This record gives sequence, C-alpha cells and structure tokens, in this order.
Amino acid sequence: MLKVMIVDDEFYFREALKISLLWEELGLEICGEAKNGKEALQKIQDLNPDITIVDINMPIMDGLEFAKKVKEKKINTKILILTGHSEFGYAKQAVSLGVCNYLLKPVNEDELTNCLCEMKADIEKEVNIKVEVEKLKEQVKENIPLLKEKFLNDLVQGNSVIKSEEVFNKIKYLKMNMLSEYYRVAVIEVDYDENREWTDEDKQLWIFAVKNITEEILQEHFEFEMCYDSDDRLCIILCLNGDEEDSLIEDKFEKVRVLVDKYFSFSISIGIGNRKRDIFDVTSSYKESIIALKNKLTVGSNKVILYSSVDDLELKLNLFTAEHRSQLLLSMRTGNSEEIKMILTNIFKDVRGKNIHYEILLVVCVEIMSVCMEIIAEMGISFKDIFPKDELNVLEEIQLKQSIDEMESWVNRKFTDAVEYIKKNKNTKASQLIEKVKKYILDNYQDDELDINKMAKNLFVNYGHLCFIFKRETGITINEYLTKFRIKKAKELFDSGNQLVVSVAKKVGYADANYFGKCFKKYYGLAPSKYIENVSQKKYQK
Repeated sequence: MLKVMIVDDEFYFREALKISLLWEELGLEICGEAKNGKEALQKIQDLNPDITIVDINMPIMDGLEFAKKVKEKKINTKILILTGHSEFGYAKQAVSLGVCNYLLKPVNEDELTNCLCEMKADIEKEVNIKVEVEKLKEQVKENIPLLKEKFLNDLVQGNSVIKSEEVFNKIKYLKMNMLSEYYRVAVIEVDYDENREWTDEDKQLWIFAVKNITEEILQEHFEFEMCYDSDDRLCIILCLNGDEEDSLIEDKFEKVRVLVDKYFSFSISIGIGNRKRDIFDVTSSYKESIIALKNKLTVGSNKVILYSSVDDLELKLNLFTAEHRSQLLLSMRTGNSEEIKMILTNIFKDVRGKNIHYEILLVVCVEIMSVCMEIIAEMGISFKDIFPKDELNVLEEIQLKQSIDEMESWVNRKFTDAVEYIKKNKNTKASQLIEKVKKYILDNYQDDELDINKMAKNLFVNYGHLCFIFKRETGITINEYLTKFRIKKAKELFDSGNQLVVSVAKKVGYADANYFGKCFKKYYGLAPSKYIENVSQKKYQK
C-alpha cells in the first residue's frame, strides 16, 4: 500500500477527507497529517509518504513554500495541491515547483479519486522502471560467461597462441557453434558525444542494450558469437557457410543502427571487415572492421561502414602543403591569432571536402601540430606549459577525437594556447635572447668564420627564429649589427695607434683587407689608410 499525508489548516476538512474515500480499496493508507507546511516538513522525513495532499493557503508556511522546500530538499513524495478559485494563479506556480497536480475546493470525490489513482499508477510505473534497471544491471554483471568472453577477445585481437586442435576443443567445451566455412567480423561503437557526461554505468547499460538489439536482429539469419574488445566496442564474429549475400549482412546491421537511433538518445557506428576462410584470420577481419570504423571521422558517424568501401579511399592527397606550413610559422612568430585561425579553418574545410582515408586525416593533424611544437621549441618554452600531462602524446590525443570537428577544435585550442603564452612571455624571452647574441658577438667578433649559423647553433636557437626576433627587437639584422660592431672596434684600434690595416682587419674578424676597407669607408666615409693619416696628423698637431 502507498502512504498518503494530509496537510491542511482546517481540522474538520482533514477529518472529512479521511472518511470520504475508501482508501484501502484504492491501495492507499493515511500515514499522518499536519496543520501547516512547517509541521509537515518536520514530519515528512519520518512518515515518508508517497503522496502528500496540501492546501495552498495555510498559516506559518503555505502550500507553495512547502512545495519549494520539498523540491530543495529532494524529498521523494508526489504533491497534490488543493486550492480555492481565488488562488488559481498560485496553482500554476505550484506546478512549476514540481507539484504533480492540483484540484479546486470544494473537492469533488470522483475527481480526487481519479487524481490519486493516476498518481499511484505513476509511482508504480517508476518503481517498475527502477526494478527493471536493477535487473539490467544484474544481467550486465552475471550474464557474461567470463571464459567465453576471454576466448573470443583473444581470438579477435590475435592474442591466442594455442594450436588449431586446441581452439576447436575449446569451442566445443564452451558450446559455441563456430565451425564454419567463412568468418566475418563487425564492430559496433557508441558515438559518444563529448558535450554529454557519460558515467561508466551509463556506458555499460547502453552497450548491453545495443548487444540485445543486435542479437535479436541477427539470430534469425546467422550463426554468430559476440564479445567486447579492449575499448568496450561490441565485436560480432559472423560464422558463415558461403551462401549468405553480403547485402543481407549489410542490411541487418543497418537495421540495428536504425533501431538504436530511433529508440535511444545516442547513435552507433558499425565497421564490417572482409570474409576470411580460416578461424585464425578472424583477427584480420577484426582489424579491417576497426579501420572501417575509424573512417567515421571522414565519412561521418551513425553509419554502417564496410572495409571494402574505405580501402579505396585516397591515401596520397597533399592536404597540408609547404605553403600552409610557412604561413602558420609566420603567423605564429608574429602572434597573428586571426590569421592562424583562418589558415586552420581553410585546411579543415578542404579536408571535409575530400574523400580521404582516416590515416591521411591523422597525418594532416600531426603535421599541423608539428608546426605548433616547432615554434614552442624555438621559443624555449616547456611543452608542459602548453600541453597538460595527459595531452603530451599528441598522436594519441588526436586519435581519441570522435569527429573532424573535435580534431579541429582541439588543434585550434592548442595553437591559441601557444600564441597567448608566447605573447605573455615574449618581451622577457626576446630581450634575453638579444643580450645573448650581443654577448656572443662581443666574445667572438675576432673569428673571421663567425656567422649566424654558428651563433644559432651555439645559442641552441632556430636560425629563422633568431633572425626574426633580432630584427623585430632591434630594427636591424644580425649581420648589420656584427659589421657595425667590428668597424667600431677597428676605429678604436686605429685611434689607439695601430697603423697596419691588414693587422687591424684580422683583429676584428676580416680575412680580406680589401673588403674590410670597403666596409670601413661605408661607415666613416674614408678609406682606412686615409683615416690613419688623419689620426696621425691630429697627434702631430698636438
């Protein structure tokens, strides 16, 4: 019997209500009463009523406030509001607070009876659903024979090292009808939406539901066995005699897909491998089905995908060109976020328009990310500052994505994170690099083989990045700075009394005295010999 509590400030109304209905015949019993919402809240936890009949207009705490408190405290009781005509607007508000129904006073016994019966039916239905869910959970735990599951899992993933005779003995022992002329593997994967929170329990329940539907559809036409692989995908090993049409297999799996899409809040994708003669080639068909399944990234999810249909997909398209790479590098170095976003959008737009194999898609994403990682290395930034610990394996992270949209979103986010980090830290990093270059020139300007390659190598910096940063921060190139520095040092030597042009040229890093002379004249307007002569005349005049 379900329990009912009456909450009304009128004593005689409560008493009348107790005797006005044949409660036991309705499958109900009065478990308690209260004269206002506050008193009802104090009693409800102990009484635990299934249904609470509440007057909307009461002193201390009215029916609306009581309904609000019940909802806030997540108390499991269904509320029936009683109201007069003048409070009809309040009744609407009560419905928004989770109240199941309301009746107008004076209460009509037939209406009250019908309302209570409806509420009782709803409660019983909810209880039955909970029972069914609990049964389903128990089936997930108990109905999978572990030995059979392990054997099939080893078979599809190629982990079995036992001989043919032992395999067939094991099949017989586990009472599986797998002795056939051909074998073909299909793999079913739930299309998980990253924007939806899936608990492990949710995943297990839905996969089990998909398994039941698949069994029901296939058992009329095929002998088959089922198991789960290491990624919780449902694997179906079809045991064929050779006379089954490929179109029939595809049609039945399409029916599975359609039913799941119709009756559940998610979709599935199905990959189907080619036929194989030997039972030990089941693993080959399984791998083909996985390849077919992975191509949902390019052909779309919620589909049945045959390996034979993706085996011919283009594998040689050059979707990430040298021009794309150069543009991304330049935009990263200049911190142009909008340009980066536009380049990536165009690349992925091109990807969507091509009939490509998923492996090509992975290659494109890895090539794009290599540009981001190259800039991070150039800047001397730690990868951990851009990639969290669980994202350091870029290829693995890309492979986890369920769609091209997810891939594009993740790649865009990583580029944005890198650019923002570089912008935030560029002034300190750049100034430190400029000072290192100047210090290196000061220590090595006398080396006539000194060049930018040598500097970059010794400073552990990318050549292009070094040139770009130096020009951006100082306004001149490294070669211009080096020449100016050397000529200035040569002038100092001439001013201190050195009069041999060849000797001075060598001391400041010029192996060719003639070239040194041209550089010196460019800066001071005089050839070195003429400058020395002027210095000597000034000393003589003194």
